[in-house]
Amino acid sequence: MKKFIILLSLISLSFTTIQDKYCEGWELGYCQGWEDVKGEFSICPIVPMCPMAEIFQSEYLDGYNRGFKKGRVDAKNK
Repeated sequence: MKKFIILLSLISLSFTTIQDKYCEGWELGYCQGWEDVKGEFSICPIVPMCPMAEIFQSEYLDGYNRGFKKGRVDAKNK
């Protein structure tokens, strides 16, 4: 039972590290996508919570691209 708990803890820690990179990209991408539509000197709104990464898309650039697209869509709708 102890081994199972330790294994589960290690897996969750490794997932958190991967998700952090993805979320950093998401935040920057969202803001830059917003600025792409509203203008270079616009103020970024509060960035929505980072979504779960899709399968095989957990890198910084994946989060950035997804955030950029979402930021553009949100800026066009407001």
